[in-house]
Amino acid sequence: MPYFFIFLFILIIIFILLLSSKPSKIKLKQEIIDKYKPLALDIINKNTEIKKARIKYKVTRILITFCIFLILISCVYITVSKLALAGIIFGIVLLICIYPRNKHNVLFDDIVPLILKSYNENIKYNHYSGIYSQEYSKAKFEYYDRYNSEDLITGTIQNCNYKMAEVHTQREYRDKDGNRHYQTLFRGAFAMVNLNKNFNCSINIINNKIKLFSRDNYITMDNEAFEKIYDVFTDNKILAMRLLTPDVTTKMIDLYNETGIYFEIKIVNDIMYIRLYTSKIIEINFSNKIKEATQLAVAIAQLDSIYTIMNSFMNEIERIDI
Repeated sequence: MPYFFIFLFILIIIFILLLSSKPSKIKLKQEIIDKYKPLALDIINKNTEIKKARIKYKVTRILITFCIFLILISCVYITVSKLALAGIIFGIVLLICIYPRNKHNVLFDDIVPLILKSYNENIKYNHYSGIYSQEYSKAKFEYYDRYNSEDLITGTIQNCNYKMAEVHTQREYRDKDGNRHYQTLFRGAFAMVNLNKNFNCSINIINNKIKLFSRDNYITMDNEAFEKIYDVFTDNKILAMRLLTPDVTTKMIDLYNETGIYFEIKIVNDIMYIRLYTSKIIEINFSNKIKEATQLAVAIAQLDSIYTIMNSFMNEIERIDI
């Protein structure tokens, strides 16, 4: 009977691990998610591969769960040696490791690219790739100690190449006992566009809640609503004012008011960098249509926001003669 309590404890651990595998949530307003849900459902209903993936995912989970319970029940009634017990525990741990959870199951690699192509046929997606830290560092958003990037999306916009990915940066610090800890500096969507013009200057647009150490190169905008949300820093005021037209600033204000999330935008010479504070970009759990639609609606809302900003800036860049 002591073995029964051991395996009961292991069973509790299994369910704790499974519950902890829920996807991270981002701070998008519910009305925005509801706005994109019909489109998400339409994509899901039209894609037969998603239905196959959902069935395969559920069957795999049921089979593995059944095997785990079968092992546990067997151990209650069978006297086992220490070696056999060790083998059973190893088997359970192995089953936990291969248990398909969230996006890390093998189906994700095949299905998500199809979903994204249904939304925009010109984009390419790779979950296991990201944006290199050297490329991110060139934007000089912050100094960090740890860097991770995944969910790479590439394509073209107005004949310019772009790439975006989820980026997570952290700063290392030590507590009073000397223990090492890491604090998240940024986690969200990061995009970079290779422009077809070189501005030979730097334009930095950030949320005004972020305090800079210096107010050098700060410029005042005519749009009072924009000023309440964003600060602009540049070493070329004329180009910055030509770029931040009423159309661009209005779109940035509207997106902030609609979604509750804000952008940071930098133009450094011939590259435009965009950061969107969203945490995860793509997080889809193939379990049922409603959950899939909600998670896909979140992803599409984020992508739409980034594309809206990119297109707005690209339209103005195209008009500027340099």
